[in-house]
Amino acid sequence: MNKRKIFLTVAVASTVLLAACGKQSKSSQDKKSASFGLNTEVASMDTLKAQDPNSFDVQAAVFSGLYRMNNKDEVVDDIAKGMPKLSNGNKTYTINLRHNAKWSNGKSVTADDFVYAWQRGANPKTKSNYAFIIQTILKNGTQIATGKMSPSKLGVKALGKYKLQATLQKPTPYFKSLLTFNPYFPQNKAFVEKVGSQYATSPSKMIYNGPFKVSSYSLGANTLSLTKNTKYRGPVKAKLDKLNFQVVKSSTTGLNQYQANKLDMTFLTNNLVKNNKNRAGFKTIPNSMITYLQFNMRQKAKLPFQNKSLRQAIANSINTKQLASKILQDGSSPLTGYIPPKFVKNSATGKDFRQEGGKLYVADKAKASSQWKQAQKQLGQKSLTLQLLIDDEDWQKSTGEFLQSELEKSLPGLKVSIRVLPQQQELGLVAQGKYQMVLAQWGPDFQDPTTYLANYTNTPGRAAGYDNPKYDQLINAANGKDVNNPAKRFADFHAAEKLIVKDQQVMVPLNQQVYSILQQPKLAGVTHHMVGAPFTYATAYWK
Repeated sequence: MNKRKIFLTVAVASTVLLAACGKQSKSSQDKKSASFGLNTEVASMDTLKAQDPNSFDVQAAVFSGLYRMNNKDEVVDDIAKGMPKLSNGNKTYTINLRHNAKWSNGKSVTADDFVYAWQRGANPKTKSNYAFIIQTILKNGTQIATGKMSPSKLGVKALGKYKLQATLQKPTPYFKSLLTFNPYFPQNKAFVEKVGSQYATSPSKMIYNGPFKVSSYSLGANTLSLTKNTKYRGPVKAKLDKLNFQVVKSSTTGLNQYQANKLDMTFLTNNLVKNNKNRAGFKTIPNSMITYLQFNMRQKAKLPFQNKSLRQAIANSINTKQLASKILQDGSSPLTGYIPPKFVKNSATGKDFRQEGGKLYVADKAKASSQWKQAQKQLGQKSLTLQLLIDDEDWQKSTGEFLQSELEKSLPGLKVSIRVLPQQQELGLVAQGKYQMVLAQWGPDFQDPTTYLANYTNTPGRAAGYDNPKYDQLINAANGKDVNNPAKRFADFHAAEKLIVKDQQVMVPLNQQVYSILQQPKLAGVTHHMVGAPFTYATAYWK
């Protein structure tokens, strides 16, 4: 999952004002609504087009899938009635649906709605940012991705109005987890095809089957509102009538809105974290979102990142400890591998993946100088200009400036220019491969190392453009011949991670994020997840 973090930064003096305002009573609060800050616009309300967690979070309040994650990150029923029945060597999943699920127009949610959505998602013409998460899992998805087979041949079918069957390419241990994720949500064919290209662009062009529905939204808008969906029948018990979301990119504005009770939950960083950690309503939430420096490795891009010495010189120039402690100051920690700690355990050993894999990346500035000289010689260039693409969030700007300073200081002759774009535009350029370096983020879509490591396989739609048959072989083995052997499977994953992080240095791990939030003490029910959509807002309520 790409890009997401909400950061509000102000001068230390502002914390004095916050301290005073933090004592304000919420007695005047409208107990039937709550307001939340977002760092960027919601890029899309189409469950097949979104790729940022802000969109996933809001979508999760208005759409329901077969299953959902509860507050313990366990897969539980949503539209499905019971867990899947597995057959065919664990490649076929048969799922019964409950009969009372409704769309907001009163029509029943049926197995055909899932068939349509998954086929549409796999269809290359849809240009879904998450097409691969369907194409690489369901039977015939790979052939559909390359245009060799019709989307109608995808491995999913309705066995009846309320019975769905999915056939996978191979056993996939995390498939149930995937079924909780937005790209696997249903879509109503009649409605989507009626509105055509305008689908999900405004409230009148949307249809919902979740606990809320959209009352105010447009592409690029700074505000978005949800109201309770009276047609919803399901396990999520929505207690509020309205959820409001406000895009807040100005730190001062965000704090002012919180202080004026216009925002009920806001995310903190830098001195705000340090100075407010003992305040009522402050929370630090574990997070499996990571930040890393991604190089454009596409051969046709004709960029210098095919040069290993250059990649190593850049990687060894970055003091990630200083980035976390002096620049971000938000509780995040330096990342020593691609997969963060406390995300997934090896079931064969019981050990945390990161602990087992060890420290694959620790910058060594002593090596950077010699590697840079070698790169200059190999490239035949004494000077080099590279562009770093970032989005317009405050923390991205400060991180980008830090990276620029570190690289230019450590590597004489290297100039780093920074290009700042709104997140939606930035993500679009990355997806098209129109970048050199990008400050990337990734959060897991399901609880398995594949959710990170698949980003560097040589498959359609991978923004990094890395092409290494050995790496692909390791990932294919982990999810193929070794899929039912946890010990061998995790050995494959560890070898693959070592290849891209330590041996080839095709990406630079920077930090593992945390959410440091200040939330109105009487606001409860907002839950956080380590996989999929990071937050569940639909269950929020006032105590």
